[in-house]
Amino acid sequence: MDTNVFVTCLADTFYPQAARSVTNLLHKMKIKVSCPPGQTCCGQPMYNAGYFKDARKAAQSFIDLFGNTEGPIICPSASCAAMVKVHYPKLFKDDPVMAKKADVLSGRIYEFTEYLVKYAKINLADLNAEFNDSVTFHQSCHFRHLGVTDEPMNLIKQIKNINYIPLQRMDQCCGFGGTFSVNYPHISKKVVADKVKCIHESGASWLIYADAGCAMNILGYANKTDQPIKAMHIAELIDKATGDLSC
Repeated sequence: MDTNVFVTCLADTFYPQAARSVTNLLHKMKIKVSCPPGQTCCGQPMYNAGYFKDARKAAQSFIDLFGNTEGPIICPSASCAAMVKVHYPKLFKDDPVMAKKADVLSGRIYEFTEYLVKYAKINLADLNAEFNDSVTFHQSCHFRHLGVTDEPMNLIKQIKNINYIPLQRMDQCCGFGGTFSVNYPHISKKVVADKVKCIHESGASWLIYADAGCAMNILGYANKTDQPIKAMHIAELIDKATGDLSC
């Protein structure tokens, strides 16, 4: 089976370990992995800001690049996966040729946990997954666009010896929302303050996240207000829990 990893801008710039862990885990699963060079932004920031012409340019670059690959496209970010799956077809609705290509890619892209549970049907016991600490999980708003619900918790609960502590208001927005946090900073600040409060009140040692945008906002606010939080992407958690590549 061939798979392709879409790294995303924030993973590439701020959280490369997330994309690296996605690749590591696929190797452990004996799945062939490709990471096509020349990847750029999916166009989500431009799309959210209403610059649809610029968003189409970025989207066309993505479609041209990944359209030359085969197999599932795995993304460690729900928001970027949702951009390709949900919004690309809208961007090209008046261009029959590009709309057809966008529809094809829309059916090939998976958010990381969605791919593991729904497509690969992974059983982490087969990889001897074990993690001796407590974790809580923040759920990205964009999971709703993808129909992802309990897939992340399904994976976490498969890990031996882990202490999973449900996060109060787990699926409540972290306040980032891309350009939302820039356009409405006072609202964003109150939302992320509540999220950080819930994380600390959980008592968990680790915050597990599935979207770098959420992590950047939550951890940025936590550090700025002297409320540091230990955090890692769910791909990192599973990568650590399943040991090195010799396993």
